[in-house]
Amino acid sequence: MQHIYRIRFHLLLALFILFACLAPQVARAKSLNPGDGTASPVSLGGHMSILRDPTGALTIDDVTSNRPGIRFEPIPSMLTEGYLKGAIWVRFSLSAPAAPGPWLLQIERPLIQQVTLYVPGATERFVAADPIHLHPEDGPGADANPALFPISVRPTESEYYIRFQSTTSITTSLNIWKQEGYEEYRRTDDWIMGIVIGAIGAMLLANLLFGIWLRDSLYLLYAVLLMESGLMTLFHMGYAPEIFHSYEPQQIYRSWGIIVCLYSIVMILFLARLFEFHRHLVWAWRISQGVAVLNGIALMFSIAGQYGEVGFLVSRLQQLSLLFVALLVSYMLLVRRQFQYLLPMVAFLGVITVLFAMQLLFTGANPFHLDGSLSRFLAFGTLFHLVLLSAAIAKRTQLAERSLSAEKDRVIAMAHSAERELAIKVREGTAELRKANASLKAEVDRRHLLEVKLRQSLDSVNDALVQQRDFVGLVSHEFRAPLAVIGAAAENLSHFAGADAGEIISRTARIRRTVRRMSLLIENILAGNRLDEGPAPTGALALIDFGEILLSIEDGLDDDARKRVSFVNGPEAMVMGDRYLLEIVVQNLIQNALKYSAPASAVIVRQSTDRSTVLVEVRDRGTGIAPENRERIFAKYYRGAGHQASGSGLGLYIAREIARQHGGDLTLDASDATGSSFRLSLPILDAGIGRNPPAQSGSRAAEEGGAFPFQAGILRQSDPSSPSPSDQAGA
Repeated sequence: MQHIYRIRFHLLLALFILFACLAPQVARAKSLNPGDGTASPVSLGGHMSILRDPTGALTIDDVTSNRPGIRFEPIPSMLTEGYLKGAIWVRFSLSAPAAPGPWLLQIERPLIQQVTLYVPGATERFVAADPIHLHPEDGPGADANPALFPISVRPTESEYYIRFQSTTSITTSLNIWKQEGYEEYRRTDDWIMGIVIGAIGAMLLANLLFGIWLRDSLYLLYAVLLMESGLMTLFHMGYAPEIFHSYEPQQIYRSWGIIVCLYSIVMILFLARLFEFHRHLVWAWRISQGVAVLNGIALMFSIAGQYGEVGFLVSRLQQLSLLFVALLVSYMLLVRRQFQYLLPMVAFLGVITVLFAMQLLFTGANPFHLDGSLSRFLAFGTLFHLVLLSAAIAKRTQLAERSLSAEKDRVIAMAHSAERELAIKVREGTAELRKANASLKAEVDRRHLLEVKLRQSLDSVNDALVQQRDFVGLVSHEFRAPLAVIGAAAENLSHFAGADAGEIISRTARIRRTVRRMSLLIENILAGNRLDEGPAPTGALALIDFGEILLSIEDGLDDDARKRVSFVNGPEAMVMGDRYLLEIVVQNLIQNALKYSAPASAVIVRQSTDRSTVLVEVRDRGTGIAPENRERIFAKYYRGAGHQASGSGLGLYIAREIARQHGGDLTLDASDATGSSFRLSLPILDAGIGRNPPAQSGSRAAEEGGAFPFQAGILRQSDPSSPSPSDQAGA
């Protein structure tokens, strides 16, 4: 039976709690007694109802008309509506059966911008009551943030209305005071503010000195935080209008937003530096910097007078950042056992707790059902953490001195050790230097002897090269006359042979081909020697029509070559150069095409112009050149593998060098199984220059040629009366 009674009791208790929760709450009227409001305030918490006006357009007549849609909701404690657009109406009822007369209504958080109290008038209509100074003895007038109103309470129950509208958080409690009780309350606030400001001033000076002495920016950052904490306390306790009495109300509102944002920035950076997140938790340091940046953006809005747009974000960031720091420091203490942060953690625990609770209220949350402002708690928390933090700073300074002393001892010991090692190294280095000097002297003597031998060898080689060039020149010059005689004799022999002397004609044609090949070989050898010697100061330059060079070469071809080679002449193209050398270039290209193509295949020589360049293309019908050999064929003495044709490997090399010495180039334009095409390009001289300029040396022509790129290079050193390559080819 007892078990059944116990169950029934629990069921009845649960139903009672459910009924209490579902039953509509009604704000009760507050009755004032003669002794109320003197030693402590009379709180209106639990006696208020609120009406939210999102548009802010409702008037006192609207809210008292009892029309549909006007519904006040009771609240259990203080007003915590947070950052809202529009206005908030508060209704409460008062009566003073035994103590009617004047009272004071206090808005405990003096940071709300627009507060209007409506009291019953003589005609039963509600009229607005004028606010007074927070210090009643200051005389008539109102502060920038109205927070104190005179109110006359009747013996019977009467309703009162307050309209709140602000860009800051609409969070406050309402208190009823007697004037003498409120004056004593403000005197106590004066003492508290004096102590707080004095302590902050002393700590501010001490931290500036510590920062300069120890060269640690942490102390300077804490000095800024102290200054911000003092300003925050001034605003929370209602002293801002007195301190900034020369400011307009809008300037004071803007100053509050700027101070809150700066405080949030400095607080998160100081805590991150104090607990050395950059050493232990780098990612936490980055997050702290990100929070500071977000608060910096909010600061820009505050400077522009738009703190109401970002106030909720700033309060929420403060909540999250304080909770974030508390969790990280707890992790460092409990998990990592870094107990050097215990004293700073205890120092900031009180102020962090108060700030966290205040930010909850500012954002519209009151989980602990607080019924009063935490301004005094914030002031006491500031004092508490100043005392503990002074001890923490002293400890930090002591540790810094010990660390500095230990570092000095370590540096001195290292300096002595380094000095000893340096002395040993100097002795060893001196001995090694002596050995190195002796070895260097022997090496210098040996190299001097080698230099003498090398100079002797170079002199011998140069002498041999001079003798070789003289011999080659002599032999080549001596070969010209016999070859010319042999060629002429073979020509005459072919003319005097009878019609039935086919064998003689064949042999004389072979003799003429051999003579032509030997003559061209001699010219190439002489040209190659000149290339090796470098630019020569003698030689005749002339303005030549390149078409005439092609005609001269065509006339000099023998009968067999004339049958295979066809010339396609182009427009007139005047070039400046050595006719003898240019003929060698074209002769080498034609002979190369004839040599490396089938005996009956055609060779085409085509002249054309492209703007200021004359182009000569020599096309054969050979087997083509392998891709890997297309650049190597222009090397000196190079001959392609697999070719049975005789040659010295000088033709293409000399032809390209002569072309480049004349400011042009020789390239392999195309090559495939159907044949190869070589392209000679030379600059065309301006037609305005005389047609037959006087002969100049190579260097003088290069200097006076203006834009003409030909530099004095290979110049003919042989006797000008000697036959040209085309003449020799036709001999």
